[in-house]
Amino acid sequence: MKPNKIKQVRGLYALFAGILLVCLGLFFSNVIGSADDSQVVQIPQAEDYQHTFFITDLVANESVYSASQAINGTPDDLSARAHVSEFTVEFASNKGDYANDPRATWILILQWFGPLALLAIIVLVAIVLVSFYRSSKHGKIFPIRQVSLLVVVGLLVIAVSLSSDTRAFLERQMAADLLAGTDWEPTVAFTIHFVNIFFGLTIIFLAHIFKIGREMQEDQELTI
Repeated sequence: MKPNKIKQVRGLYALFAGILLVCLGLFFSNVIGSADDSQVVQIPQAEDYQHTFFITDLVANESVYSASQAINGTPDDLSARAHVSEFTVEFASNKGDYANDPRATWILILQWFGPLALLAIIVLVAIVLVSFYRSSKHGKIFPIRQVSLLVVVGLLVIAVSLSSDTRAFLERQMAADLLAGTDWEPTVAFTIHFVNIFFGLTIIFLAHIFKIGREMQEDQELTI
């Protein structure tokens, strides 16, 4: 392996390790976190209301979580109390103002982006596998096309995760505005699914390793 290739590999490993350490630091310092997605769900119109919808998986604030409820029916020597950490709210109104909120438009866009991006990922992965199979039959393990597509797949994985997290944040903001001043005003925080980000970064990292492997293979073929 040539010295410059060794430096490239070491540089990639150092970069990957640095990104991983930064993400772990942010995660454990609670700057970023991980939580299930909230979701706006349209439901049939309630009686006397024109607009009815749910926002699910809202994170309860401290006052709601602290209000515990005794659980009956446990053994005599066991006491159990329930705490609300997440909850779903049903909203009903005769005004359609919430639908005109710019956040509602972005939520709709992000809701469509996720499935479309996932479909693109599936198609690209299928192309990569077919490309790898065909190139391996000709003795070329790291085709350039495969490497480029892997980078795109990694970027899409990260984009899907961040779009889902952004949508959840906007939905929590809407719910907090609608419930402002009540005991059930939810906690609003931008949470990140760290595992998904790490998975996307890993794919991009492996793609660059494959690229270096391809360049080494070409250098070897020229030498021969």
